[in-house]
Amino acid sequence: MFCSVSPNKRLESRAMASTGTKIYRIFRWVVVIALIAVIAMMLKRPAPAPLAAATVTEKSTEFNAKLEGLTAAKEHGTEGEASFTSEEVNSFIADSTVRAAREAADPNPHPTVGYTVPGSPLEGPPLSDDEIQAALDKTQIAFEGDEVVAQTVVQRYGRDIYVTVRGRLGARDGYLAFTPTGFKIGALSVPVSLVNDRLQEKLAEPENHEKMKLPTFIADLRVENGELKIKEK
Repeated sequence: MFCSVSPNKRLESRAMASTGTKIYRIFRWVVVIALIAVIAMMLKRPAPAPLAAATVTEKSTEFNAKLEGLTAAKEHGTEGEASFTSEEVNSFIADSTVRAAREAADPNPHPTVGYTVPGSPLEGPPLSDDEIQAALDKTQIAFEGDEVVAQTVVQRYGRDIYVTVRGRLGARDGYLAFTPTGFKIGALSVPVSLVNDRLQEKLAEPENHEKMKLPTFIADLRVENGELKIKEK
């Protein structure tokens, strides 16, 4: 016994199939566009706050002077606390990064008379704006309220990926303690719960853990009112 399908039924079936195909195609393109947007956000480069070479030299010198004040307080048996702005910390990081790169390139530099920069850890020609900007592109710190915001760049698949971590600083058993409160890859926010365990594992690795060891004269440190506060023992 044969069952015939009416023309209307066939047309309705074809229409439904056509509609389903169109929806699939639209959904497919939505997924592709979303993936492109995610990748674009991951590759987006946050703009670092510019610092001139002259400012870096001045602020890194101030940073060193404040640290020396804390060590002097310890030697005299008095309590001391120093506050550091993000500009001072970034200047110290940039200054140290550039000079470490110079030392690695030329382990036995020949100091030139008139080129010593007072207060800097190494002697040599003055820092250039290009060198400073390159250092700031790699690592930069900001203090917002009671949190630190650290931005760094990592290489993946031949591309620069900018990672931004937000969190709270502290001291525990002579080591720097960090509790993340925010995480971004480029401009894409990632839930902290997805990365915190892995981050803590990396920080706990012996090589990285030793890098977190604080100088013996530091009792505590924290971010407060947009500044880094370091308390001497």
